[in-house]
Amino acid sequence: MNEEKVDYSLEGLFCVLLLVIMTVLMFTEVVARYIFGSSFIWIEELTRYLFIWLTFISAAYVTATQSHIKVEVALSIFPKKAQPTIKKIGLLIWLIFSIVITYVGFNYSFTMLDVGGNSPSLGLAKGIVYLGIPIGYLLMSLRLIIQLFKEITNPDVQDIEQ
Repeated sequence: MNEEKVDYSLEGLFCVLLLVIMTVLMFTEVVARYIFGSSFIWIEELTRYLFIWLTFISAAYVTATQSHIKVEVALSIFPKKAQPTIKKIGLLIWLIFSIVITYVGFNYSFTMLDVGGNSPSLGLAKGIVYLGIPIGYLLMSLRLIIQLFKEITNPDVQDIEQ
């Protein structure tokens, strides 16, 4: 098995696990509310926080599998010979953006941990909740570095795969 496939599988498995937990929690909330007439205060909050983590970890996963929505038409307006260069520039801009968000996200999360501030129902430190954003972007940055490296070292292989 390819090492990258294992890495993709771990990210994908984490996303599936989060989605299963969220589904079970929301099902429990619906049953509690409509059958027993009461609900758990903390379920909605926990599900919201898990959704934040799911969003950013899955963004890293689809970056790894190159499943992000792309605007191929924009690339096709350039001459065929310029397209690989434009693609590399696009990946580089995306990588820079991801690194900036990772840096800002970690700073913000650590600031929130220092300042305090807990979630209303769970009492969970909001800095932990916000860590999902920079962790997702860090994983995305790593995947983009791998893609950019592959584009630079093997440009012909990438063109054949598409």
